[in-house]
Amino acid sequence: MSKKYNIIEKLILRIIQFKVTKWFNLEKQLTKNNNFILSSELSPEKTWPNPKKIAKGGEIPFSMQNIKVIGKYLKSCIKQGRIAIKSINKNPNNPNNEISQKQLSKFVKYAESLGIKQIGFTKIPRELIFKERAIRYNNAIVLIKEMDKGKIAKAPSIETFSAVFETYDDLGIITNKLSEYLRNNNFYAQASHPLGGLVLYPPLAKKAGLGCLGKHGLLITPEFGARQRISAIFTSIENLPITDNNNHDWIKQFCDSCNKCIRKCPPIAILEKPIIHPSKRETHIIRSKCLPYFNDNKGCSICLKECVFSYSDYYKIKKNFINHLK
Repeated sequence: MSKKYNIIEKLILRIIQFKVTKWFNLEKQLTKNNNFILSSELSPEKTWPNPKKIAKGGEIPFSMQNIKVIGKYLKSCIKQGRIAIKSINKNPNNPNNEISQKQLSKFVKYAESLGIKQIGFTKIPRELIFKERAIRYNNAIVLIKEMDKGKIAKAPSIETFSAVFETYDDLGIITNKLSEYLRNNNFYAQASHPLGGLVLYPPLAKKAGLGCLGKHGLLITPEFGARQRISAIFTSIENLPITDNNNHDWIKQFCDSCNKCIRKCPPIAILEKPIIHPSKRETHIIRSKCLPYFNDNKGCSICLKECVFSYSDYYKIKKNFINHLK
């Protein structure tokens, strides 16, 4: 049964819908800019959150308790998401397309000082750009920020829910700061907010050599397992040190032998065999089963918590698994 909302709750949902709609409309307007790179026929839709469905409930984890906890983060995320789009107009007219090693090192150190734990560099293929979205350059700086280990271990809980949105907010603010830093040094920078953003993040981060995708659809990294959020900056810099590699591809084979996230998923929303999309992209999540439970249980995050990589030594798992295969 669908929940019946009171007048105050309906008003809050309408306000959230209005603000998210304005933000996403700004993103869609990027497709009208000359020289921007558009999505391809194989690109995915940006399916969540769907602004048209927010006011009806069931699209976001809405309750008065949830909003009291994450309201400030959600408000800031929407604000920072809009800043990310509007700040494109502040880019230099004749940006540099090469960066020195000294400049790049200063950028990385600045990112680390703001809380970024891992950075990858890659070229983004058009099929990872969401439909009705666009980017100016396909040179991508991929940013990773850890989510609190202790709070994720409590999933599903209000503490976990708060930690997830706090990370979204922090990373969104950091991504905008780093983009501004690049612009101030005469580089073009287009920020893509971690909450949704302009592109499909997990495969982009995988392509940047930062990790591999688990059956839960999340990026698995050596540093944090599945406990991170991802954002990106698209830039004019052509000589980024591309970090694409296949060092983490063994994870896919490990996941086939593990399947813990499948067993632990309460709504049974993770499939053992993949869904093959027209783009040849593979996923294992049944969204129609995941989303209702996600919304009713404080953003769930159980698959994130239960992933063996989130609380175990990545390299020890790798060593034992490879030895087992011999």
